Amino acid sequence: MAAYSSRDHQSLAPLLCACLLLAAGAASGGRVDVEDMLMMDRFRSWQAAYNRSYATAAERLRRFEVYRRNMALIEATNRLGLSYRLGETPFTDLTSDEFRATHTMPRWRLDAARQQQQQQLIITTRTGPVSEVAGGRYWNHTGGDVDVPQSVDWRAKGAVTPVKDQKDCNTCWAFAAVAAIEGLHKIKAGKLVSLSEQEIVDCASPPGSNCNSEGNPGVAMEWVATNGGLTTESDYPYEDREGSCKLDKMRNHVVKISDAEEVEPNNEAALEAAVARQPVAVVVNSAPEIQQHYKSGVFHGPCDPEKTDHAVTVVGYGAEPHGLKYWIVKNSWGDWWGEKGYLRMERRVKDKRGMCGIATFSTFPVM
Repeated sequence: MAAYSSRDHQSLAPLLCACLLLAAGAASGGRVDVEDMLMMDRFRSWQAAYNRSYATAAERLRRFEVYRRNMALIEATNRLGLSYRLGETPFTDLTSDEFRATHTMPRWRLDAARQQQQQQLIITTRTGPVSEVAGGRYWNHTGGDVDVPQSVDWRAKGAVTPVKDQKDCNTCWAFAAVAAIEGLHKIKAGKLVSLSEQEIVDCASPPGSNCNSEGNPGVAMEWVATNGGLTTESDYPYEDREGSCKLDKMRNHVVKISDAEEVEPNNEAALEAAVARQPVAVVVNSAPEIQQHYKSGVFHGPCDPEKTDHAVTVVGYGAEPHGLKYWIVKNSWGDWWGEKGYLRMERRVKDKRGMCGIATFSTFPVM
């Protein structure tokens, strides 16, 4: 009896795909046409590109159907001629609900964490003026004495580490905070150091949260300030889960901050002034039905600025040659997503909350 090799398996893959499609067509009483076969070829190419495999043929067929629906949305959106493009990403085989559950945070958790932060936050005036706003005092440095450039890109100034990947854990708040701290350390100390998100996830989250802790970037920064600093990513690497706090690692303070400050909410001019000084952590509505598939361009919705569910870091801003202004946003969904892990989001919109709520809750660290 001849031995069965992996090469045999590879040669049978197209036949298996065809059988799956025929089975699906028979089950639904329909027929399989050329478009189905072409779409299955695209799905197989996508699987190879993103190293995706499935435990059973039934699961693979289910994921193919999700992929096909997502591709229909992508192609229909791109036909509209918008300022952004959608395309295949590592998440094209996920429904929007599945993606939301693993890559965003429920709004109520962000709101609860923000209330917690506002009760704890001590706003200083070392870095600029503050203004009284309902419920607290916020940083607002938009006066005539501030030179706010037309464009800023902290990546070009070496103040941004490579894009990271939170994977299937709702830890965006830790990634957003760490990116802001990394940027400030480079600006102040002249050295770019990749810092540990896992330390914050393990040590600043309530026990048993299982990647679902109530956190936001401001809370994370306050914890780092209180703890006396943060260790490196190499010393305390990311694990895509919440573990127990490693006290020996936690005491290895490589980078220290003294405080965190919140930019005046609903004020894009104040956010611009803050970003001109350093990277800033913000919260946004992730619009998962669309941003899950974002590939390039300036995103301008649809999204709901009231339903912020994701934390990211603004590392700059600029404008298209034809004048469309945008924020440069570092995400934590890996560098296969978007513009090598980045999103450009429209800036200076009519809504004072900013596109997708980007100006509603912005926090930066202080040294």
